[in-house]
Amino acid sequence: MPWNRTTSLVAVAAAVAVGLLGLTACGSDAGDAKGASSATAPAPAPTTPDAPPVTGGVKKPDDLPAGLPLPSGELTSVTGGKGAYVLTFGAADPKAAVGAYRAALEDAGYQVVDVAGIFTATSDKTSVSVATGGDTVVLTLATL
Repeated sequence: MPWNRTTSLVAVAAAVAVGLLGLTACGSDAGDAKGASSATAPAPAPTTPDAPPVTGGVKKPDDLPAGLPLPSGELTSVTGGKGAYVLTFGAADPKAAVGAYRAALEDAGYQVVDVAGIFTATSDKTSVSVATGGDTVVLTLATL
């Protein structure tokens, strides 16, 4: 099924809802029965928008799409499972990190669409929505 604007908007709405719910549970270190996990790390170290992500002890999912760039900053939490994740990155300057990440996604061939203060980037089988809050960058990923 090809991604279209309606699919992207539905993915963004679902992702934001999951992201907001996932952020409330990010203090838990226990995984659920399906292997999904939630982990937290100490406050992020300052980074530059061009710096590669730092994991800070939080493991990024093994099944991320090949060639998917990630935002700069420290990966502070991962929730979800099997192709549907919410990844939270700490960043000293989230606005700059999001700008650099948007450019990286466009350079990787993703189609970027602005939606209500966030943006969604899609490729053939991947949809990523990106939002910021405080000193964090929240990436919500859905794959077919």
